[in-house]
Amino acid sequence: MKKGFTLIELLLVIALIAIVSTLAVTKLGGIKESSARKVSLANQQAVGRGVDAFLALGSGRLNRLDSLIYAGSGGSPIFGGQQGFDFDTVSTAEGANGLYMGPSDATDDVRNDVNSGLTEELRSVLCLYTLSKAQADALVTQLGLRFVMAHTAYADSGEYEFPSIHYPKDRAYGDGSVPNASDGLHANESACVATAVTNGMVVAAVNPKTDLGRLIYQSCGQELLNNKNWGETYDENEVKKEVAATGGPLIAFGLGDNASIIGDSKAGLESAPFATFPHKKYYSRYILLFRLRTSGSGSVTVIVPEFAGVLDGYGNTIRAARHIVSDL
Repeated sequence: MKKGFTLIELLLVIALIAIVSTLAVTKLGGIKESSARKVSLANQQAVGRGVDAFLALGSGRLNRLDSLIYAGSGGSPIFGGQQGFDFDTVSTAEGANGLYMGPSDATDDVRNDVNSGLTEELRSVLCLYTLSKAQADALVTQLGLRFVMAHTAYADSGEYEFPSIHYPKDRAYGDGSVPNASDGLHANESACVATAVTNGMVVAAVNPKTDLGRLIYQSCGQELLNNKNWGETYDENEVKKEVAATGGPLIAFGLGDNASIIGDSKAGLESAPFATFPHKKYYSRYILLFRLRTSGSGSVTVIVPEFAGVLDGYGNTIRAARHIVSDL
């Protein structure tokens, strides 16, 4: 005669199934992240090679990169502002003078909004930098960066009536309004406005005062602040002098679909890749770094903009991303 399962045996089987299922889901999640990170690293390397080839072959102007500064804010551009780093001004609220934090519908909860713009990790290594006339002219004449594409803080509010790429004007609501952030606009798909690169423009720069920012400078070939301990507070004037002495500031732009390097038949990239591991609410394009090197002295001083490297959506250099992948 067949014997049935006891209640204890059934409970043990159910418990084992639950444990195995949990382990399988956890393992699957790890595999997905590892895969996304590996793809992202390959994308970073491809972007770096593409930009190098584009510039080396003289295929055209490296025009219309994404600005990481709010369009229409007081920070883009400022005429007559003091040239150099601004370590203290950060974008803590929508519309503030500072870094791009995504299209917004003026909700109070900006940080947890569906459109959070740059990741907190990336914002932590960036600061504001005001271009001098010589630096702006060098970007225009030597890199061909005549315009940058600045994201709008608002999709449709007051004077900022720019529709999102995700919701074109012809898909307006029945009342004629354009959907805003609360309707699901994406950080990568806010409206862009072409802004001329000119004297006094504010751009995003890698902040050399932070430990992670210092590592980025070192990864890009600038042996910056080697005499400082990790976590030590740096004197601002000392930092600025050492940045100038070791090669110049690193400024940052996003590689969006509008960039002239995208779709070039001879060099460059067919499309602008995404880093898929950050949440879609974040701007997940790759970030191009350029060093504003000063060459010569006195009356013959010139600014030489150089392509310095590529960051992912979390502010990792290729070297740092490679370590992350190897540890997964």
